[in-house]
Formats: sequence, C-alpha cells, structure tokens
Amino acid sequence: MILAALITVFVYLLSNGSSVSINVTTVQSTALLNITLPIKPLGPVIVQNSSGSTIPAILIGNHLIIPVFGNGSFIIQYAPYIIQSPSGYLIINVSSPYTINLFVSNNILLTQLPISLITNFTKVSNGIILQLAPGNYSIGFIPELPTTITNKTTATSTTVSNVSAVTTVTNSTPKVTKPSPSLGPMLYYIVIAAVIAVAALFAYLFVIRHRGPEVNLVIVEGLNPTDKEVLKALIDMGGEAYQADLQRKLNMPKATLWRAIRRLESSGYVQVIKEGRVNKIKLIKRPRLD
Repeated sequence: MILAALITVFVYLLSNGSSVSINVTTVQSTALLNITLPIKPLGPVIVQNSSGSTIPAILIGNHLIIPVFGNGSFIIQYAPYIIQSPSGYLIINVSSPYTINLFVSNNILLTQLPISLITNFTKVSNGIILQLAPGNYSIGFIPELPTTITNKTTATSTTVSNVSAVTTVTNSTPKVTKPSPSLGPMLYYIVIAAVIAVAALFAYLFVIRHRGPEVNLVIVEGLNPTDKEVLKALIDMGGEAYQADLQRKLNMPKATLWRAIRRLESSGYVQVIKEGRVNKIKLIKRPRLD
C-alpha cells in the first residue's frame, strides 16, 4: 500500500470546550483523499488548505473524502461528540488508525485513560501532552467548575405609630459559591478514581523508563534533543534551508529528520514550503535553546 499523505492528529481538552485538529500533507499527487476521523464529530467538519481557503468535503460515516487534485497541506477541524456517563463525567470515544496527540489543560481532571497506549508524555506550562498509540479506547474527564459571586440581600422594616410610613434598610453581602454539578455522592468516588489513575500513570511511566534502552517511551519537557539540533542548524543556516541541505548538515537519517520537522511545524516553530519536488524549511519562531 502506497502512503498518500502524512497525518497528525491533535485532540484538545479545555475547560471551555474540546476540539479535534488533523494536519494532512500529501506526499504524492492524488485526486481524492480518504481520511478516517478518529472521533465522531458533533457538528460540521471544516477543511482548509494551506492558504486558509475552505475546501468542500464529503463525510460518509467516519470517512472524510477531500478533493485534492494534486499536492498540498490541509487542516481538518471539528468539535468531538461527547457523552456523559451515569456518574456525571464526560467521555470521548476514540477509534483511531493514527497516533493521537492529546493536550489536557491544567483545569481538566482525567478520570479514564488507556495507560497501556501512552507512548510519550510532555509537560508544558498550561497542561500536558500525551501521545497515544492507534487503537479503540475512551477518554474520561471532568472540566474544572468556574467560581461565581452572588449577592445575598437581607431587608429589615421599621414602622412608626400613627404615621403611614415604612423604612426599609437593604444590605448586600457578596457570597462566593461554586455551582455544584448533578454528580451526587458519586463525585467523591470519581475524584478518588482520578487520583488513583494519575498515580498509576506516573508509576507506569517511571517503571517503563527504567527497563532499559529498548523502550521508546520518553518523558520530555519542551523540545527534545533532535528538535533542538534541527532548530540550531536552521539558525546557523540563516533561518531557512532545503530539507536535503539540512539533512547533509546534520548527518541525520531522512525519516528521523522529517519526523522532527513535522513536530516543529505542528508546534509553530517552522514552516514547510513546497517548491516543486523539494521542501524548504523556514524558521518562523525563534526558540530558547539554553
């Protein structure tokens, strides 16, 4: 089977909503692309090309048919279909032939996760990024509830004899409350289960990482060493270079370099510009490499 496109999937869990973003780059000329959506969409699916123009597409089941008629890069975005469990937490069902990059915001509490499918774990300032292997699984989570302020009003009345007058004094006292979800007694069990799941996750990562060099799981913060090498080389080469020239400078396998370029492109550090049959890599965000 000939590979028609490179596909990178991102799933974002945020307190104000969740979203799915799929980056697609064709590697050979084709008329139609058939992309399997890893998560059922809640509403419309938006497809845009590299210039930001919307591309019409056809959704059949969980397959998205995109007319390409050549080469190019595309972004697919949509809101995922989310269900609520009897216990009250939210669930996203995943059936993906691709690796999933799951971003979990700091104000999201995970309650269900396929720990055995985690292949990478990255801590960032506003959350974590988990890389999950292809498969069928569910992700459970609870968004942090916002704090609201209400006014508590009390009134006292005083009546003066022989005079038809009533004096009313009103005092307003601000009261901080948090809206309580309809979780009932199950909330305590959910929180306990979530704490146990997170503890098990870190224990699993610690054990796997100390088994030996054959394990591919890597815990990093920010850019990994390969990404930093690529960025340093780009800076040395004036901020842009052809992929072949970059490969010669780094003396790095082509597949390893391309994976690093795709990671950096997804993170917003570089831009891949196609010039005929070759790729030019342009630095668009200067990193801190100290």
